[in-house]
Amino acid sequence: MEKKENTETKETEERKPPLDWNKWDGIISVAIIAFVIIVPLGGIEYLNGRFSTSSIFLDACFIYPTLGISIIVFVIMSAIQLLCNWKRYTRRKRTIKIVQIGIPIVFIASFAISFLTPIETYIWQPGYKPFTYGFRDRIRIMADVKDIRDWLRTLSKEDCKRNVIRIPSEKWPKSLKIFYPHHVNLGLDENGNPKVRLTWGGGFGHWGFEIGMEDMEIPPSDFSQFGEYRLSLEPGAYVWHELQ
Repeated sequence: MEKKENTETKETEERKPPLDWNKWDGIISVAIIAFVIIVPLGGIEYLNGRFSTSSIFLDACFIYPTLGISIIVFVIMSAIQLLCNWKRYTRRKRTIKIVQIGIPIVFIASFAISFLTPIETYIWQPGYKPFTYGFRDRIRIMADVKDIRDWLRTLSKEDCKRNVIRIPSEKWPKSLKIFYPHHVNLGLDENGNPKVRLTWGGGFGHWGFEIGMEDMEIPPSDFSQFGEYRLSLEPGAYVWHELQ
C-alpha cells in the first residue's frame, strides 16, 4: 500500500502544471509601473507625513540607494535573459520583457535629469510637499480643534506676552498630549488672540501645525531658505513644514 501511495504522490507531483511565467511577468510589470508612478509623486514622503515620522536620512542613505541598485540589477538581469532567450520567446514574451526593462530605464533617466540638470521638472515632487499633505490628513483625523480653542480661550494675553513661550507638558490639554509633540509653544496672532504651535523634527527639518481663533490669518508659504511650506487645515489653523 505504501508503494502505491508513493507512486500516486509522485505521479501527482509530475502532473502539476509548470509555473506560468507569463502570469508572473504580468504581476512584476504591474508592480514596477505602480512603483514608478508612486515614488516620483511622493508616495513614500506622504506616508512619512501620514505617520508624522521623518525618515529623510533613512530615505537618502538606505531606502533610495537600495531601491536604485535593485532596479539596476533587475534591468541588467532582464536584458541578459531577453538576449539569451530571444529566439525561444514568443512575441508577447518579448514585449513584456521590453516593457519591464524600458519602464525602469525611463524612471532612472527622469530621476537623473531632475537632479543633474537645471531644467525644472514636475515629475519628481519636492519631498516636503507630499509629506505635508500626509501630515495634514493625519491632523484632520486626530485633532480636536474645538477643544484646543476652548483651552486657548482660558489663557490670558499675559501668558503669551513674550510672543512665544515654551510650556511644560503637564500644562497641556489632552487634545494636545495625544500628539506627543516635541515642543508646544504659545503666541499671539495679529489680532492679539492666543495661538498654539506644535513642532516635531530635528536636524533634518521641522514640521508641525498651528491653531488659533477662527479669524487668525494663515500666512502664505515662504519658499526662502528656512521658510515654511503651509497648508490650510481650516480657518484659523494650518500645518507647516520647514524648508532647508
